Amino acid sequence: MREERRLALLRRQGLIAEVARKQALRGLAEALDTEARSQTLAARSRMLVAVTAAQPGATTGAALMGRAAFTASLSQLAATAGAAAQDAARQTTWQTESLALAETRAKRLAEREAEARAALDAAKARRAQAHEASTLARKLQSKDRA
Repeated sequence: MREERRLALLRRQGLIAEVARKQALRGLAEALDTEARSQTLAARSRMLVAVTAAQPGATTGAALMGRAAFTASLSQLAATAGAAAQDAARQTTWQTESLALAETRAKRLAEREAEARAALDAAKARRAQAHEASTLARKLQSKDRA
């Protein structure tokens, strides 16, 4: 029956849409987590750069070079973490849009599935009614012949 096939197809599509929605949710959660970690790393790195700034007093050239190299590495780490946070923010935006699309598709499929279920129920009711009518007609014909 056509209505049953349509309902089965819509159920499968609904399952696929639900999987896509869950994947979008997971992707959004991962992007948000990455963004938060990157922002935290960038902030901590900047804080360490500020703390390791030149301190008053006598120092050796090797200590100064070591501190400068460490500060440069921290600055690079802060810049990299900042860039990663910006990338994660873009990823979060994209994942949010993907989630919205997946939820919209799942909602549309649920509505179509409900419509298909109603059509199937109506078709079954029509068949049952037609069957009752034919049964009644046969009974009436058999009474007329008797």
